[in-house]
Amino acid sequence: MRSDETLKETLEKTGLPVKYYQYKGTSEEYIVYNEEDERCTNHADDQPGAVSLWWQVHLFAPETYDFRKEKRKIRNLLIKAGFGVRDAKTIYEEETRIVHVVISCNAVEEMEE
Repeated sequence: MRSDETLKETLEKTGLPVKYYQYKGTSEEYIVYNEEDERCTNHADDQPGAVSLWWQVHLFAPETYDFRKEKRKIRNLLIKAGFGVRDAKTIYEEETRIVHVVISCNAVEEMEE
């Protein structure tokens, strides 16, 4: 299974709406995800054998939501699914009073033919 499919299935276990790049629904709490970086790796005979993909997972929620609990849940789900988790940044968007958590995670995929 490709890492984008695994990532979506993993994030859906939170019970929150999960969309690629942009959410247009009505829920106040939701997750979007996108690619952050993609690099060839595991070179042999001058050819890459795999691709290292970094993903950003974005949790958006009102300031009253227990985002710390959800952040821990997401991190644990990602690790259990085999993703490497680098860091998490929490941003408060004052204009909208929304908490925005960004979690970076990584997966390595074998090269596709």
